[in-house]
Amino acid sequence: MIPKPLPFPRPKPLRLPRRRQVTIAIHLSGAFTLLTATDTQGTYSSGDKVDSGKIMGAWRANPLGGINVAGAGDSNYIKAISQEIVRKFQAFTGNVEELEATVRETAEKFYEKHVFPFVGKAEVVPDYSLLVAATHQGTEKLWNIEGTLLTDSTLYDCIGIGTPTADRLLNRLYPAYPTLDSLAILAAYVIYRVKSDVDGCGLKTEIRFLHQNRPGWVSDECISAWEGLFRRHERVEREIFYHAMNFIVSPTVPTPIAAQLPNSPFELQMRPLPEIAKDAEEIRAEFAKYPVFKR
Repeated sequence: MIPKPLPFPRPKPLRLPRRRQVTIAIHLSGAFTLLTATDTQGTYSSGDKVDSGKIMGAWRANPLGGINVAGAGDSNYIKAISQEIVRKFQAFTGNVEELEATVRETAEKFYEKHVFPFVGKAEVVPDYSLLVAATHQGTEKLWNIEGTLLTDSTLYDCIGIGTPTADRLLNRLYPAYPTLDSLAILAAYVIYRVKSDVDGCGLKTEIRFLHQNRPGWVSDECISAWEGLFRRHERVEREIFYHAMNFIVSPTVPTPIAAQLPNSPFELQMRPLPEIAKDAEEIRAEFAKYPVFKR
């Protein structure tokens, strides 16, 4: 009698250490500006949250250029590949086509060395995406890196779990005539909405930019003031919708009841249009007090 073969032990999948997840990053371009914005919340697999910057950048005078890199996914991998790309950029002296080839090669080699060995062997394969904004010798570039794939972006791009919300807002709100201030406010608003609507995105907002080949950032105080105005704007937006869609101002009170009450028992669900317009003008004036650059 042939003995029954022993069961072949299945290899136990590798279990990677707890990692920190980065959640939303967006890029906008226009008005000689490349702007990068992210939330600052990082979430460990344990559920713990940390507040940290997510944008890595550099600037050089010769040849003139700057770079900002932001990512979504596993923070250690994002940090490592971002450092490699930034170092290559700082030492780079070729043309813009050669720069793109260098960034693509860096992304491919990093993935093959640090991610591919886990494919099919680990329970969770390292995962990350990058947005790279760079200016080099007067040329602006936006690149999206996903694994070994590098693609060009144009006006804007976004990555992370907040992408559906961010992409929908950018499709609807991107201005026909952008300025540095309007792009910065739009980026802050998009991140604000993503933080409000998407679980896992939150804490502060970080905004950096390359404007006319020079680096800059939006202060925490400015972003905090904008977010306060965003909250005020939400009521105005709601009331304008009610008026435009011809909603009733308040229910009609039955005559027998109205005769017994000195005032209507129902609050108005929107103010008169002139009051709303005045509120909108006040919000506009408040935004003018917080420009990106003090003039």
